[in-house]
Amino acid sequence: MERQLAAILYADVAGYSRLTGLNEEETHRKLDAGLNLLTDVIAAHGGRKIHEAGDAILAEFQSVTAAVGVAHDFQRQMLTRNAELAEDARLEFRIGVNLGEVIHDRDDIYGEGVNLAARIQELAEPGGVCVSGAAYEQTRGDSKYAFEDLGHHKVKNIAQSIHVYALKLSDTSPTSRRGLFFDTSAKSRPLATGGCLCGEIRYEVTGEELGSGYCHCRICQRFTGSPATVGTGFRKDDLRVTRGEPNIYTSSPIAERAFCPTCGSSLWMRWTRGETRGEWIFVHTASLDKPENFAPSSHLGIESQMPWHDINDDLSRGRCDDSQDIAEAWDSAGVGISDYPRNVNLSEK
Repeated sequence: MERQLAAILYADVAGYSRLTGLNEEETHRKLDAGLNLLTDVIAAHGGRKIHEAGDAILAEFQSVTAAVGVAHDFQRQMLTRNAELAEDARLEFRIGVNLGEVIHDRDDIYGEGVNLAARIQELAEPGGVCVSGAAYEQTRGDSKYAFEDLGHHKVKNIAQSIHVYALKLSDTSPTSRRGLFFDTSAKSRPLATGGCLCGEIRYEVTGEELGSGYCHCRICQRFTGSPATVGTGFRKDDLRVTRGEPNIYTSSPIAERAFCPTCGSSLWMRWTRGETRGEWIFVHTASLDKPENFAPSSHLGIESQMPWHDINDDLSRGRCDDSQDIAEAWDSAGVGISDYPRNVNLSEK
């Protein structure tokens, strides 16, 4: 038996049993056509199909770029094929790509590298592609492909959590401005109230919520001492302090934060830099009297997610450098986010 490093692609049909129950003959025809297409795309990129097992295909490549190219081209072609079909009639593959050591035995391959590709495939959306951190590192400089950081995940029969990225299959741009965890389309919410732990500071919000989300960035981790924090956005003019006077501190070159002067509770954050400075305020969701009404809808700063902090929800995930507002704020401060706090003296800003 021979061991070697290889790029592994594992593809499987999402919801195959359900499709078979709806129309067995038609599903088999679509499966046959899909597997034939994938086989052709694998060959066109210089890969080797190892075997088919029911509705799944395992393939091996000499480079990650070739494996990702197959996944990308195949899924784009499947999108075209499925476009005219009803959503519940579409045959959609999930694909996982990994770079790892494999064992060659006769005409098959085995090993944790293969198992990991199969587990990563399970994390992909129907019609989507996920790659391991090792595979991502081999393609991150290729301008043809873009990825979304999905953070670390625990998967079955793999001891350590794995870093996973989703391959973006389209060039569609958001129709609204992307901020921290929200766009500018406010959601209707009733009046909200909140305050600090000791009760010295109380506030109320009379406007509408802009959105709630987790933040995993290193700045929020450091100032809270937690692996992630949760914030809810409101327009600044909609928040009014009804009791006490919070202390305001400059906590970074782009933001200031409010704290209770007695118990030290962290209450909210406001940007002081960028095009949107002063417009929005981000209340720490847990300081609200009814935080259960403001469930997070996304994860930000996923590039700094702690590897031991498992995320088991289906919320969207983004990097800080994906946010237009954050980029503008740091640019206006003349500081790179990666430079803070190591190379920045706040007293000079």
